[in-house]
Amino acid sequence: SKVRHSRGSRIRYFIGGTLLCSITLFALYVSTIYNKAIATSTTDIIVNSVVVLFVMELDEWIFAALEACSEKWTAHSAESDHSTSHIAEMKEKIRTQQAQFESQRKE
Repeated sequence: SKVRHSRGSRIRYFIGGTLLCSITLFALYVSTIYNKAIATSTTDIIVNSVVVLFVMELDEWIFAALEACSEKWTAHSAESDHSTSHIAEMKEKIRTQQAQFESQRKE
């Protein structure tokens, strides 16, 4: 059986992913417009590109800030009790199947 995230965590993941993609696309759009309007030489384009890389790094800083505010927002779902018990069940099924396979091989 497939284990799904809770509705709240799925909504949180969707909103977080949407915000992250929006920030990235907005930075790409703004940097393109900025470079077209300002750059007069290749040196200007390189300097502007470095600025854009700095701005693109902001999403990781935002993630770090969110993680500092609430670890629940960024904790991996595999660390939850429900997922851990499901993994333990799957490991037990694998052990049982391996034992059955070994007993069939000996016969």
